[in-house]
Amino acid sequence: MSCESEQYMSLMNKVLDQEATKQEEEALFAHLAVCDECRVHFNELKTATELLRRLTHPHLPASFTKNVLDQLPPDKRHAIRRWGSRHPVLTTVALCAVPMSLVMIGTRRQWKEKSGYALVKMSGDQT
Repeated sequence: MSCESEQYMSLMNKVLDQEATKQEEEALFAHLAVCDECRVHFNELKTATELLRRLTHPHLPASFTKNVLDQLPPDKRHAIRRWGSRHPVLTTVALCAVPMSLVMIGTRRQWKEKSGYALVKMSGDQT
């Protein structure tokens, strides 16, 4: 289109989607009255939109989803990964609990060593 196509294209879409204000509709129709190219394009868009609105939505049987899922190949992931994907919160807690436990054990050992008694007596210690 040779005219200000960006402005009028967005107006055409807004009018067809029934989102345009009265002033926007009047501005578009005033332009369409003088611009043959835009008028032809708007009529094509309007026809396509009306055809799309006439389409019916297919009514699927209740077992459609189950039938499709049954036809998919079996899940070959490892059992631990499968469990982890089903229980993400428990997996996260387990993955955080192990390192935190090790940190706590190490901190406790260091605290005991500083407080005057050691867990393991080394051969060179005089305590």
